[in-house]
Amino acid sequence: MQMGDNDIVMHMMPVVVAYGLTPDITVMLRNIYRSVGTNETMMEMDNRWMDPFLMGKVKLYRRNTRAYSLGVAGFAGTTFPVLNSSSSKTYSPVLGLNASFRPGLWSFDLNNAYEWVNYNTEENQPAARQLQLNLAVSHNILVPGIENWILSPVQEFSFISDSPVTGESSSYGFISPGLQIVSPYVKFEALYQIALNSSQNTGLKNGNRLILGLRFLF
Repeated sequence: MQMGDNDIVMHMMPVVVAYGLTPDITVMLRNIYRSVGTNETMMEMDNRWMDPFLMGKVKLYRRNTRAYSLGVAGFAGTTFPVLNSSSSKTYSPVLGLNASFRPGLWSFDLNNAYEWVNYNTEENQPAARQLQLNLAVSHNILVPGIENWILSPVQEFSFISDSPVTGESSSYGFISPGLQIVSPYVKFEALYQIALNSSQNTGLKNGNRLILGLRFLF
């Protein structure tokens, strides 16, 4: 990320725990640790845990056939200002819809979300409203000689429209090739996000990002 000619390099480590309350309802808790590697700007950033995010997801529609499966789910969540007492109390509520289509070994996942970024309860308004669209396409390849292991190349397309309360709106996106390795108990993911139209209304310019993930399945 850049502001003018000054670089900002951050490492974000999210920790996510998800639990299925019922076959149709899932709750998820996420927290992110931010480590600032390089900060050549005047912005104050320290290494710390960010505010936790709690989300609930509800299955709205599901159809399974021999040829394909189709599912739609709605979700809602928000951050909670519990770990940074020095700043004003802000929340970031989000509403969204997930749709998945899986014909054979292919997977198509569409995620749509609308977020009220840093909603200040004292001022009764967010810092910005953000529309997020994400499409992921993947194809499962059975690993020969290893039972129940799957290799899955992934291609993601992301679009973000940012509308701040003050200032001009902006839109940017990412094209993200990646790879997943899936076993019955663990899932490894790697994704490289290539920034498109990367300038934001805040003066920041997005750089390319590398995302690595490890999931344990119980």
